[in-house]
Amino acid sequence: MEPFRQLLLAVLLLVAMNAKGQLLDTLIDVKPYKLHFKILKGKHSPILFESGGGLDASQWDSIATAVHQQLQATVITYDRAGFGRSSIDTTNYNIIQEIKSLESALKSFGYHDANFLLVGHSLGGFYNRVFAARHPKQVKGIIFLDPRIPSYEDRKFARNYFKTLSRKDFEPDYVSLYYLLANMESTSEYVGQVPLSSIIPVLNIMAETGPFTEEAENNRFKADQRNMVNASKNRTLLFAKGSSHNIPYDKPDLVIEQIIDFYGRLLMKN
Repeated sequence: MEPFRQLLLAVLLLVAMNAKGQLLDTLIDVKPYKLHFKILKGKHSPILFESGGGLDASQWDSIATAVHQQLQATVITYDRAGFGRSSIDTTNYNIIQEIKSLESALKSFGYHDANFLLVGHSLGGFYNRVFAARHPKQVKGIIFLDPRIPSYEDRKFARNYFKTLSRKDFEPDYVSLYYLLANMESTSEYVGQVPLSSIIPVLNIMAETGPFTEEAENNRFKADQRNMVNASKNRTLLFAKGSSHNIPYDKPDLVIEQIIDFYGRLLMKN
């Protein structure tokens, strides 16, 4: 049995080395700050994940691994400025600067001319929309997971919510979250001016339970999603029964299944 055990250990070691070799876990300087990326390299076009507001790339760890293994696609997750291991420039903090920093990093990695499937949860949908508007020919599809939709009511909620906050409550460990919330109204206003192409296929997965404590706000949140989907025949709405707003946490199998299906139909030949 000893030779067999040695062979088994050798095989397992090779598998582990190969898995480790596929993962790029790194900080990249995009000036004036650094972004933390996790990239599972594959032989097919990349899937770019955007986390929900206040969250980092770890939100996608199990989903990213499963999708990579089943599709053999490159999977890209990262911590947005100020979250996870990424630093932040508070003097020039806005969504367009964040997108430009993301583009700079993707260019450094060699993905500047790649085709993409975008996946975004909640606030991450804002970043998906801006990236897609700047790269309409490269983005082949978007999967939104209970996304925020820019609207007058969304901006009103962001403005009123921020008025209830105090900067001192965020010191010293949550300064990045403070700046995120401080910019929320202007971020929503900017994204609202960015057109979402009707040519790009969109799958919107909507949670059963919204993110707010007030029923009226949750109903508005769902109505905004339905209106966005109904605005184009190239968009589909899927209801995630039993899920809270954090669909990636509550329904990872559903998310994985839909990514694999959507990707297979739109990008597998690319």
